[in-house]
Amino acid sequence: MSNTCTCNETCATPAVYMAERPEGYDITFEVPGAGKGDVDLHVDGRTLRLRTNKKPAEKPAGYRESIREFDPDLNYAVSVDLPELADPATIKATVENGVLRVFVAKRPENQPRRIEIG
Repeated sequence: MSNTCTCNETCATPAVYMAERPEGYDITFEVPGAGKGDVDLHVDGRTLRLRTNKKPAEKPAGYRESIREFDPDLNYAVSVDLPELADPATIKATVENGVLRVFVAKRPENQPRRIEIG
């Protein structure tokens, strides 16, 4: 896993969680403040690349920050190597409330199956 920002931009590496199931892999990225239009997800071979491109929010006149747990204008970037058994052609992703969920199925020949006995 690596950060994929260029040297002239400020990005953070999101928290990434990966879990294996018999049929595939669940990958979760925490990208606070990002919605569907802000997330750019690409796959190149076995490398999954995530970048967000959020536009800075407009602050009302007289706006002052006192405490903040994350920078709502911060963008995220990370590259994740998919496991060898993953089938990149099956990637499905959703984003809701700043959480990007990605599912990647295992290649069919690596999924569990029942063998009929004749």
